[in-house]
Amino acid sequence: MGQSAGSLVTSAGGAWLDFGPSSATSLQSSSALGTFTSSGTGGQIHNTATFELSTTYFVTDNIAVDLAAGIPPKLKLYAQGNAAPFGAGGPSLNLGNLAPLATTRSWSPILFLKYYFFDAQAKLRPFAGVGVNYTWYSHTNLNSTFSGALQQIAGPGGQVKASLSPSWNPAFDVGASYNISKNWYATASVTYLFLKTNATVSAVAANGQTVLSNKTRITADPVIVFLGIGYRF
Repeated sequence: MGQSAGSLVTSAGGAWLDFGPSSATSLQSSSALGTFTSSGTGGQIHNTATFELSTTYFVTDNIAVDLAAGIPPKLKLYAQGNAAPFGAGGPSLNLGNLAPLATTRSWSPILFLKYYFFDAQAKLRPFAGVGVNYTWYSHTNLNSTFSGALQQIAGPGGQVKASLSPSWNPAFDVGASYNISKNWYATASVTYLFLKTNATVSAVAANGQTVLSNKTRITADPVIVFLGIGYRF
């Protein structure tokens, strides 16, 4: 019956995340001394790979709903420029010497609505889809030198806090599936995900007061290339 209405196809494989378009705005720091922008600072996320699993349900012979998720990849943020959180006359830190500046785990499931071309029995079926993604982060860690400098600002009993804001994001997908046998398929796709987040790193004193807050907006926008094998139930 091929990929016909009512079919449920589960696919598993490898995903390559290309963060070539990624960037970060100049670091903005706020403290009792005022708000300062460290001009010339910026950052990028390095490419990585992960394991992806998707489940596709065919509502009709041509229209399907697909949920794509996977093992949360470990993202590495590299930065450049001198951070001067208290202005030009204060202490500075060369971010380019801290590699990577931070790491985090990204949880990014995507729900797609896809249209499959050709008949349900066709061996090769190209598809195109539009989707919505919700991304959140865990296990965010800072470079020890960066964290140590902030810890000195926080003072005895203080702590350093780092966070990345969750976000809803649109996604677009094109690809094709190829019928290998009665129930087995090979599948490939390219997804563009419009992904942005606000990063905040703070030095918090023992009394709970934020002594220094550093913020930047990261534009990730990864291109995700997926190759996998699917089984129709």
